[in-house]
Amino acid sequence: MTITPSQNKTLFDYLAALLTGQLILPDDAAYESVRQLWNGRVKTRPAAIARCLTVEDVIHTVRWTREHGLPLSVRGAGHEIFGRSLRENGVAIDLSQMKAITVDPVAHTAQVQSGATAGELIGAAEKYGLATTTGTVSSVGMTGLTLGGGYGSLIGAYGLAADNLLSAQVVTADGQLITASAEEHSDLLWGLRGGGGNFGVVVSLEYRLHSLTTVLSGMLLYPLEQARTVLSNFNEFITTAPDELTIRSGFLQTPDGATALFLSPTYCGAIAAGEEVIAPLRTFGNLLVDRVQPVTYNDLIHQLNVFTPAGRHYYLQTRSLAGLQTETIEVLIEQGLPLPSPFSTINIHHFHGAASRVGVSETAFALRQDHLMIEIIAAWEPQSPDEEQRHLQWAQHISRSLAPYAFKGGYINLLDREEQERVPLAFGSNYERLLDLKRRYDPDDVFHSTIGHLTP
Repeated sequence: MTITPSQNKTLFDYLAALLTGQLILPDDAAYESVRQLWNGRVKTRPAAIARCLTVEDVIHTVRWTREHGLPLSVRGAGHEIFGRSLRENGVAIDLSQMKAITVDPVAHTAQVQSGATAGELIGAAEKYGLATTTGTVSSVGMTGLTLGGGYGSLIGAYGLAADNLLSAQVVTADGQLITASAEEHSDLLWGLRGGGGNFGVVVSLEYRLHSLTTVLSGMLLYPLEQARTVLSNFNEFITTAPDELTIRSGFLQTPDGATALFLSPTYCGAIAAGEEVIAPLRTFGNLLVDRVQPVTYNDLIHQLNVFTPAGRHYYLQTRSLAGLQTETIEVLIEQGLPLPSPFSTINIHHFHGAASRVGVSETAFALRQDHLMIEIIAAWEPQSPDEEQRHLQWAQHISRSLAPYAFKGGYINLLDREEQERVPLAFGSNYERLLDLKRRYDPDDVFHSTIGHLTP
């Protein structure tokens, strides 16, 4: 169904009357600011945005939208690359105002509404000396992160964000509220742990928390001419890294315009032990910068926010490698550098430890062997279409060059719309089970625009 501007007001008056929250239409003064996602490159314009404040708002919106045959999408915190949370001329369920967090310090759990960010969850948990796996920046929404898997700096000790998901409340495609847990709808809980936002509107999540406040973390910078040696040493070092140590690595541009290699370790055990464990990293090359020090985990995930501001234009490609071979190191250096802008980076996530010990079939997330997930992040201030193409082509070229050495699938949270063929490969032997779940919980493919792009 297509909605013309003249039809908007009359048609949507009925939905607006059902909501506790606001219904935002294109003519409203707040529309542009509400519509905008973290990635300023996304220009999709829904016919209406339902800013839900309650679960009942979500139920009403799902039922009303389906009754009127309109496309439906779901937005959490809005920190998103490819704009899958908005559909042109559709209705967007906006959960970003639903942020309530309740921490149980005795049970070490947190109940989190679906609009909450990593920073908001960790800020609440820190008061009790607790934390869980999150993304590396505080503005990332916990719901989208978790539904796709959820890499982060605590992955070695605590597993993926999805591995810490204990239960979830979900509004289904027919507007029913159900709970997915080990006791009820356990099949759905399995699918929510890394299977994407394909089965309904997740309105709250329950997480397992761990005793943690302070970590040993920071940035080690090495000169570019030593990158081959440092990365070779790094690749050998991580094969025996303890669970408590997870290391991001990659390339960035320094304030003076030079390109540098970085290693960013995070150790979540005793600080003294961590100093001993990471000491070899300092011998891999001639350090330009050493900023590794004790820091609260809450402060750590806020530190990178300045490098990833909302509204900048972003484009991302991703590949996952079993490790760094000579050939893949050459690709990163020869094809990836120089970086196309001061804001662009190549970011390498370290997957190991507790995350690797989860069985392939235990959750929907299937890549459970030690690996490195490469993020090729193009970021720029908008100038011209030609300028945009230069950034896109840079990221795509590196991705194609890494493909012969990479696992055939990919991290579904970071796959582009044009990479649909990689989705079944990402889920591997779990894909057919996910299709069965899709047929059971969303047979009409209402949520096909959300993460994962599964079709029933």
